[in-house]
Amino acid sequence: MFKRRKEEGFNLAFLDVMACGLGAVILILILVKFNSNTNVPVEELERLQQELAALQDESSELAQSLSEEEQETAAKSATLEAIKQRIEQLKIQQQETSSALKDQIAVVADLDNAIAAIAPQTADDLLKTPQTKEESYLLGLKVEGKRIGILLDTSASMTEEALIDIIRRKVGTDSEKRQGKKWQRTLRIARWVLARLPESSHFSVVTFNNEASSLGKQAANKANDTDDLQAVLGDINRLTPTKGTNLENALKTIARDFPHMTDLYIVTDGLPTLVGSTSGFPQTRKCKPIEGLQTTITGDCRMETFAHTLRTNPLAGVRTNIILLPLEGDPIAPGAYWSWAERTKGTFIAPARTWP
Repeated sequence: MFKRRKEEGFNLAFLDVMACGLGAVILILILVKFNSNTNVPVEELERLQQELAALQDESSELAQSLSEEEQETAAKSATLEAIKQRIEQLKIQQQETSSALKDQIAVVADLDNAIAAIAPQTADDLLKTPQTKEESYLLGLKVEGKRIGILLDTSASMTEEALIDIIRRKVGTDSEKRQGKKWQRTLRIARWVLARLPESSHFSVVTFNNEASSLGKQAANKANDTDDLQAVLGDINRLTPTKGTNLENALKTIARDFPHMTDLYIVTDGLPTLVGSTSGFPQTRKCKPIEGLQTTITGDCRMETFAHTLRTNPLAGVRTNIILLPLEGDPIAPGAYWSWAERTKGTFIAPARTWP
């Protein structure tokens, strides 16, 4: 009896398995290839194209900017080179100018030597004064005349230039007042004038503040007498600048003590502040230039005082010369004194602070 073959429950052969696996792989490849042909969305493509265009524009702008920078750098380099060349040219010109100037200086020096060799010998000043540059002789002021009067202002304002410094000196000792810069300069000016008196002349020196007095052994002195000069100079060195300014007293004193005066030299710093109580000055509420009646005085009142002084004390035929050391706060004085000097054919100067 034949036995029946036992049937197996799994009949899938190896080749079947392999065939199924290969089919799966092929299917996957087909799907992948299909998906690879999928189109990119239009919006995304446009966005990418816009970004690309923007990048290209930016690149163009950067390239243009770089080109401009290169051109500017080249221009600056050219300018710098031109400046260097100009500097070199100026150096050459400077050397040429310096050389020419040295030649001119040498020529002037030769001329000075030649002039000095032929210049006439002049007499020495009776009083020796320090050398103070040729400025002393270039002022336009010449000390001349047969009978020379000198008025020297010794009021308190003659101590310093600035008002605040004058006030400080006012409360100081006599020694401190005499040490004021302006007063020391006044002493040098007085010595300068005395040293240049004509040898054949006679002279008189009167100092004035609220009072006036003559200096020396007598009112009239001889310019060629060393003793007379030294006596006057000694009195000047002992003066102390103080009190107010009464020009009227000064004019009266020198007219009385030194008659027949031909020339007058006044060293002062401003218009007068006082007149005598018996001078006949027309007082007003705002202008009383009498000692003891007012403590301050305006510029207009000083001008009225000056005008009254000249009207009541005319010096007929006397050539008047003014050496003004301008006072701070008295702007009218230069014009007033210039007018006086001009009217009498004299000289007005307001010299530099370094003179003499």
